[in-house]
Amino acid sequence: MQSLKELVEFSKELKVLFIEDNLDVREQLYKLLKNFFSNIDVCFNGKEALQQYKNHQINSSDFYDLVITDISMPKLDGIELCKEILLINKEQKILVISAHTEKEKLAQLNEIGVTYILQKPVEHDNLISTLTNLINSIKQSKEEN
Repeated sequence: MQSLKELVEFSKELKVLFIEDNLDVREQLYKLLKNFFSNIDVCFNGKEALQQYKNHQINSSDFYDLVITDISMPKLDGIELCKEILLINKEQKILVISAHTEKEKLAQLNEIGVTYILQKPVEHDNLISTLTNLINSIKQSKEEN
């Protein structure tokens, strides 16, 4: 297990796509995420995010290291967005942060391969713990390739 300092140093290099339609939640989470990540692209709905994901891949010949998304969004919801992204890159690490506690929606996410899910309101410790696990997982994947 890496030290938190080493993890944060590593995570500063990662590219993150963050999608949240609620302004207050977006600003609050963005501030927290900035502690870990320097490169965060922010989108306001699923349709915009999917386009941004594709553009990033074309422009940088690489994928985002992490996608963080809400479920309930206009134009394209988080579940559909995750499906589309995983069709493009089945290895994509995705964290879903949602107010939904509906088992059906959570089951859909698990079915398509999204295993990192946090409930809103997000508890600081849960977010830190989940991000730490995700960053470790991304680091391990990069070291294997």
